Amino acid sequence: MKRSLWAILIMAVSANLSAPFFTVYQTHFNLNNAALSALFAVYAACLLPSLLVAGPLGDTLGPKPIAITGVIFALVSAGLFADATNLWELYLARAAEGLALGAFMGSGNALLLQKTPADRTSVVLTWSSMFTMIGFGLGPAISGMILEYVSWHSERLPYWILLAMLITVAISLFTITGQNQKSSEQQHFRIQLGIPFSGRQLYWTFIGPSVFLLFSLNGTVISLIPTYVKTVLHSDNLAWSGLLILLLLGGGGFAQRITKPNQPVKRVQIGIVFLLIGAWLMIMAGPFKSTFLLWIGMAIQALGSGWTFQGGMQLIGKMATKADHSKIMSTFYVAAYLGMILPTLGVGLISTIWGLVPALIVLGVLVTLLGIGIIRAPHRFSAPSSNESFAKRG
Repeated sequence: MKRSLWAILIMAVSANLSAPFFTVYQTHFNLNNAALSALFAVYAACLLPSLLVAGPLGDTLGPKPIAITGVIFALVSAGLFADATNLWELYLARAAEGLALGAFMGSGNALLLQKTPADRTSVVLTWSSMFTMIGFGLGPAISGMILEYVSWHSERLPYWILLAMLITVAISLFTITGQNQKSSEQQHFRIQLGIPFSGRQLYWTFIGPSVFLLFSLNGTVISLIPTYVKTVLHSDNLAWSGLLILLLLGGGGFAQRITKPNQPVKRVQIGIVFLLIGAWLMIMAGPFKSTFLLWIGMAIQALGSGWTFQGGMQLIGKMATKADHSKIMSTFYVAAYLGMILPTLGVGLISTIWGLVPALIVLGVLVTLLGIGIIRAPHRFSAPSSNESFAKRG
């Protein structure tokens, strides 16, 4: 379990390591907010088809080779970033990063769950979601601190460190022995999002929309926070951007250690409330030029992020046998990264016309309406048990 969790942590670190570099790229390549948002979103756009392929491949071949493939793509991405001198190289690096995360996130969690007893699934998924969010936050914190305070190859050193960590991940995955379970029901490769029939109402009315909302807010914040720091904090200090993202995502990871409420559905509902409150405080920090509102908003949004992600992971983890976990986890991340792509690009485009704060207000209104709908949706159904069949796919 430790090796799988280490792999999940480092792959999550790789996802957002480049975020503080965006202002550097903006200056060097003369990019506007829309181009910056596209640079951020291109990895999610490549991640989605990777998820669609990785899920059924994981069920057919077993999760271990798919997870290792994801790590190889991450190594390629880090190498491209470290040596990038042209804009097309940055987009190619982001594309490889998306392919890496798409291949790994579902299969990595499935590999973690293969040796987990059924009565320990929720506990293990709690650790997985915590490591994922902490990793998402650590990446930009590490690179932001290096960019600001280290003079020796500061624009390459974060990627060199990442390459070294990814090599240890590859070695640890290769050393995992034992069962590499394949699906007993799907013998041939077929792209298919896997949600068992009895769990579809829960997924489409609650889990999917919740994680979509979560990644909509967090994706936009991560892509535009360096620009926002300039506006609100009047600072070009790249470490601030990394620390704010660490507070948002790393704080969300530690928030999962709070044990109450312990019912996943209730935890997600309360998490969405915190997400919306935190998002509006962060948005209003712009017009009021308030550092306090920015930090407190990010802290409250962090609590909501941790609870929403954790509750969703726990609910989705109860939906199938171990052999089908790759497919179901991939389906979970499809909803998540759709939320990252569409709103992030939309905010980037609107901000070039109306400005950043009005664009964020538009996003805030839309996610608030979505959040109210999720909270008010009927939830009086139980999550399907791990023994339910996938036979009723429609």
